[in-house]
Amino acid sequence: MNRTQRLSRILRRYASGLFGLTLLLLVLSPGLVFLDGIVLDTANHLLRLADVDGVRFGAGQVGGILRSLIWASMAISFTTALLLIGALIRLLHQFEAGTAFSRESVRLVRFLGWIQVAGAPAGIFLFWGLAAVTKALTTQVIHPWKNAIDGSLHGLFFGGVTLLVAHVLDEGFRLKSEQELVI
Repeated sequence: MNRTQRLSRILRRYASGLFGLTLLLLVLSPGLVFLDGIVLDTANHLLRLADVDGVRFGAGQVGGILRSLIWASMAISFTTALLLIGALIRLLHQFEAGTAFSRESVRLVRFLGWIQVAGAPAGIFLFWGLAAVTKALTTQVIHPWKNAIDGSLHGLFFGGVTLLVAHVLDEGFRLKSEQELVI
């Protein structure tokens, strides 16, 4: 077993533990939103991420609308993490088996890229929901669009790079297949 295969085995075991933890958090996320401290801290963290100065949610504003926003945020985050980690585990299994240039590896890397690209609009919708909830609860209008668009552009960029890697991996698989036919 070479170093790449050993490293893949270690990373796959670590990712499997993360997968289990993320799955547990996804299952528990509907119940977590009924803990006032988590909802309040997460909502105020989203406001800090949106670079909104002077507007913070108070304990009296924790209600159904804020809980729904935080639950949606948690559900999207944990589901995306599960999909990414699951595909990564399968990809590391491919590397561990020594079949990095295979049709399955190309498919998994493409899946990773498309998940990242699909996360970009989800980020914009999350910040749109944050703006609507903030207006409804605090009667203050916030404009978090600069940060929402920046985050979405980062997701699109890294998703595009991952799709480019998938294309290079596909070309490597094609060349390897042709070489095996020649021999």
